[in-house]
Amino acid sequence: MKIIKINPNTDFEQISKYIKPHKAGKKIMSEKTQIHFFLIKELRAPAANILKQDALRVGAELVTHKEVILGKEHTNALLMVTQDQAKKLIEKEKLQDFKLKNLALFLKSNFAKPKYAKIMGVININEDSFNAQSRVKENEVLEKIKLMISQGADYIDIGGVSSRPGSMYCGKEEEFKRLKNTLDLIYKEKLYEKCIFSLDSFDEYCLEYALNKGFKLINDITGFKNENLAKLALKYKATYTLMHIQNTPQNMQDNPHYEDVLAELDDFFTQKLERLSELGLEDVILDVGIGFGKSPWHNMMLIKHLEHFLRFEKELLIGASRKSMINAYFSSSVEQRLAGTLYLHLEAFKNGASIIRVHDVYEHKQMFELAKAMDELSLE
Repeated sequence: MKIIKINPNTDFEQISKYIKPHKAGKKIMSEKTQIHFFLIKELRAPAANILKQDALRVGAELVTHKEVILGKEHTNALLMVTQDQAKKLIEKEKLQDFKLKNLALFLKSNFAKPKYAKIMGVININEDSFNAQSRVKENEVLEKIKLMISQGADYIDIGGVSSRPGSMYCGKEEEFKRLKNTLDLIYKEKLYEKCIFSLDSFDEYCLEYALNKGFKLINDITGFKNENLAKLALKYKATYTLMHIQNTPQNMQDNPHYEDVLAELDDFFTQKLERLSELGLEDVILDVGIGFGKSPWHNMMLIKHLEHFLRFEKELLIGASRKSMINAYFSSSVEQRLAGTLYLHLEAFKNGASIIRVHDVYEHKQMFELAKAMDELSLE
């Protein structure tokens, strides 16, 4: 007999291929391979006592304040539960009062993480985007697009205006002037057949022009301030990216503040998705808006706990590429932030992001291919 301690994050499917368990046993055990943490805020004492007993009965754990048993009215709590235990707990809590039915509903959410990361390359046709390396002159754009496609980009996001902190909108006439020839070129060369093109814009005219030139994604950084953009997505059967932003690019980084950043973004997505659904648009990607009205701590919290937003059952997009949050933790210029970018994007992918918006396509493609190989590594 030999005993080997293996990484607990090893894919259970690969372990099963090595051990060859009974099919029924494999299904049962697969639901016990990961412990999920659910932070429950301001849980009433009666609910805490009921939930603690129910959790113990199914083999789960509930961590509460030490004084709950002595009559403390509310507590923050941590529910530690496997998928198998969650299923049993759902059946119990949906019969309970004290808002535990809401917990049962939440636990039913599908928190399945993506198996693979899709890369979105960034091309800016302007002179003021925060990363000079992303700026492309009109006579260089075709070469840059073809390079990104050859490097493995699944999406290419084209922008004619900067949304960096403090930036001012140049106006739709100037934006269209910058974009028109590039949009025409993409259509003429049929490049839209080789990857999905996205337009980073909130101008209706520019967006409709792009959608008529083969673009399939609207990247709206304004937080759904204009419903007509969603209606355009519906008209052209395109995907709509719903991004959270606090305030506007001009002032979004002037001391951004939240009482509870995760809860407030949850409320934002809940409300906006409900309205989008009323309009008939379900093909939506969610973006928590790294750097758009957030402090470095807010950004880190959102990346670390990104898995929460999988509950909406939409693809998650993340874009932390070379942003100043890296400088907040390790002094660096924009040109020096590739390593930090790769780390943040790998963490975001592990925590649920399936679309990664990047300036450096090749380096990200290499990293994610290695991550995929590691995840799928066989024990044989």
